[in-house]
Amino acid sequence: MKHILIRRSRYRYVCSLMLLAFVSVCFSVSSPVFADTDAEDARVNINDIKFEDKQWGRAFLQFLQVGPMILSRDEVFDVAPPPANGSQITKDELIFLKNLEKNKRNEDTRLRIYSENAATSPREFFVKEGLLNAENYNTISLLILIHADQTYFIMERKKHFSRARPSQLDEDLGTVIPNPAHAAYPSGHASQAYIVALVLSEFDPENAEKYKKVAIDVAHRREIAGVHYPSDSVAGRKLAVDILARLRAVPVFEKKFQEAKASYLKPSLIVMTDEEFFKLMNRKIVK
Repeated sequence: MKHILIRRSRYRYVCSLMLLAFVSVCFSVSSPVFADTDAEDARVNINDIKFEDKQWGRAFLQFLQVGPMILSRDEVFDVAPPPANGSQITKDELIFLKNLEKNKRNEDTRLRIYSENAATSPREFFVKEGLLNAENYNTISLLILIHADQTYFIMERKKHFSRARPSQLDEDLGTVIPNPAHAAYPSGHASQAYIVALVLSEFDPENAEKYKKVAIDVAHRREIAGVHYPSDSVAGRKLAVDILARLRAVPVFEKKFQEAKASYLKPSLIVMTDEEFFKLMNRKIVK
């Protein structure tokens, strides 16, 4: 009887070892599948990363509450959705931004980025480059009207798409300035600078390329700063074209536009030093 019990005990022990081995084999075979599933989930989840509502600054949300001055807040602008976070386009854009970080962040560019980030109006970009005289009162008044409406529609589209900033997708990407407290797409700097360039180009076709170059350079420096994708800049410029066209279809605005054009004084084309510019703006140099 005792021998029978020993044999049964050994039998159970061997069965247990066999069952344990079987489970181990199954687990080792199944593990890659779980790993693949996790990787699949990671690829899906990256497209869910957004610029969250809680990250928005109160001042920018206020633009949405106040609304435009000339156009109706019900106006809809056809801005294509940004590339998905997990798309090849976005991956290529992030590689492009990393190259800019490595190769384009010299001292002069950094100072320009700081200055442009501190600007209170896109007009300042053109004043510093000698491309907008302060005596152009009608033009400046017109640009102020444009800025109010354009800012609303930029922020409305940003809120709609809620595109994450580049460093939210690639934590290794450093930024020259902190990420602004609003979503990335479309680029506000690109759009606002370009609409000024469009207006001034209409008033002074001879210097149109200079105006547009300033706007494009401002937008590109936001990419060098690491806070915008190139596609943000492209969408911003497209929105600028559409907003100006929609504004000019309003008779009251078009009247002001033509008055400003008739009284426009051509620029000096003399680039200001930082000291001269900040003195003019009654502002301390930002470094």
